[in-house]
Amino acid sequence: MRIHQITDLHIPDNEADEQFGHVFENVRRQFNFVESERPDLLIVSGDLTMTDHSEDACRWIKSNLPNVPVVVIPGNHDDPAVIERVFGRWPARKDYDDCTLVFLDTSSDKLPPDQIRLLGTLPANRHCVLFIHHPPHLIGSGFMSKNQPLLNHADVSQAIADSAVDYVFCGHFHNEAYISCDGFELFLTPSPAFQIALNVEPFTMEEFRPSVRTIDILAEGVSSELAYV
Repeated sequence: MRIHQITDLHIPDNEADEQFGHVFENVRRQFNFVESERPDLLIVSGDLTMTDHSEDACRWIKSNLPNVPVVVIPGNHDDPAVIERVFGRWPARKDYDDCTLVFLDTSSDKLPPDQIRLLGTLPANRHCVLFIHHPPHLIGSGFMSKNQPLLNHADVSQAIADSAVDYVFCGHFHNEAYISCDGFELFLTPSPAFQIALNVEPFTMEEFRPSVRTIDILAEGVSSELAYV
């Protein structure tokens, strides 16, 4: 199975936005790449909006989506009700022949207890891959870890380690990283809007190139890399 992931689109309400007008073109480039590659699934893992909860931004995204199956989950800048109204309800869990995919909602900056409990119900005889907006583990020592972590990240990280999940894909920190955590592999996917330094305490933007994360689920394991667009 091949999956593409994009995250933290932060679509402004106006294409003439002086600071972030470039986001529209970057996201179009992402979508064009996905359309050309035709993965089995595209996952948009939160923070679709620049103006929090903007339905207009969500509808722009929907009207430009590539013609492939899509799952959209909310981030902390999104209203889950708007995401559901525009894109439909995301599944908490979806079983395929070769894997189980899990989609959790941290739009409240925490993972709710019922979703933590769900992790304990996953099958242990297949690859289980989790998609979540916030990293369930601190990454770096910079602004995002200091100021915008998942508030119950320690509990969530432990719950993942105790579960059948062996791979986690997230966003939120606006950068790329790979961490081998205790019990699972963690992949951080960057944003097409702006990039934030992971190890600088003041909020600091870095130069970047938009990308799409490609994920291949194979019998022997899961591999992933960034495709720059």
